[in-house]
Amino acid sequence: MKAPVSKGLPFIGHSIEFKNDALALTNRLREKHGDVLEISILNERVTMFSSPSATKQIFLDPEDNFSSKHGWEFSIGPTFENGLMLRDFDDHKYHRGLLQESFRRDALENYLEIIQPKIDQWIEKIKKEESFNLHENIKQLMFDIAVELFFDEVDESRLVELNKLFTDSIESATSVVRMPLPFTNLRKGLKARKELLEYFESKAKNIDTERKTLFSELVKTNDQEGGLSYFEIAEHMIFLLLAAHDTTTSTLTSSIHYLSTDNQFFKELADEAKKINCTDISELKNGYVGEALFNEAMRKYPPVPFSPRYVVRDTVVDGYELEAGTYVAVGPLVLHNDERYWDEPEKFSPYRFLDPDYQNEAYFPFSGGAHTCLGKFFASYIFKNVVYKLATNFESLESKEDLEINPSPIPHPRADVKIHLN
Repeated sequence: MKAPVSKGLPFIGHSIEFKNDALALTNRLREKHGDVLEISILNERVTMFSSPSATKQIFLDPEDNFSSKHGWEFSIGPTFENGLMLRDFDDHKYHRGLLQESFRRDALENYLEIIQPKIDQWIEKIKKEESFNLHENIKQLMFDIAVELFFDEVDESRLVELNKLFTDSIESATSVVRMPLPFTNLRKGLKARKELLEYFESKAKNIDTERKTLFSELVKTNDQEGGLSYFEIAEHMIFLLLAAHDTTTSTLTSSIHYLSTDNQFFKELADEAKKINCTDISELKNGYVGEALFNEAMRKYPPVPFSPRYVVRDTVVDGYELEAGTYVAVGPLVLHNDERYWDEPEKFSPYRFLDPDYQNEAYFPFSGGAHTCLGKFFASYIFKNVVYKLATNFESLESKEDLEINPSPIPHPRADVKIHLN
């Protein structure tokens, strides 16, 4: 059985519409064609699957039929080449095994110790103000945290420059124009990638490994037989920076805005926060109110809304034939907002996750299979650190504005909002 085809516009297919509002586009096409259909994005044929069973098959991929590397190449590939998502099969397994060492429990607790002063400084800063711009401030906080974990010791004068390079990299990865023409985001992103690689490679050769940052932990793999080269470390650092910074920013932005609209949940969070040591992983894991908030943010706005794969060999998924040389994609964003699997999915409601035993077959916030997010637990620990400290330092939060999030290609607000402090 072949998937039905929706061609879209000549040459560009559905590219622009997908970038502007992928969820609306996908839902409109699903109403007409069902849960499986072929669309055109960036001049490539992509078969979209929108069912839990197909999503699980493609993520688990027991027969290595789907390439993550080639799936992501035509989008984020030029800027984030050789990051973990852009490696396959044995090569991916090898690199993931080396990176896994940097996410040991004792390493994570060290990282949490390192970032506490940055969060405390941010709290003291906003205390001096009656309100703050939500996304702008969270984005800066996450960059400050990233500096502590990723950049080793860096001159203040270079921070603005490094932040700009990183921003250019992200913008290029989500650009519709995929040719590095002058003045395009892709051209700027490739230049930024080159400079970031040079920075991280140079730093890796001279880093103080006693400081026990994520960067220093990764550098230690260079000492092992068959370990990472300094250039490979630099490549991974750029990709990890993307994963750690931008995804947590969007998750915190939507969650803090929600806290400004539900004072009762905010109080429950504050009661829990008073009992939690924010550097103790066991206590953080048991914070079920904070976890519910995190899980709901990941449901409503998954950090990777769509995951593409390249079909390595002819295969079948849920009865649909897939040709080698084409692309497939699964959409956690679509599944997470499907009323067949969720009550009132359009509502941001962490109450659905308050039961710690609650499970949902249509929940894929961290991908799955071999490519399950390496830092998923650390992301939740950073998230809880920030919301717990907000809850223990303020009686309530208030916003007079609605927050509209564009959920793809990386969740981000269409416009910033102010949060008022009480």
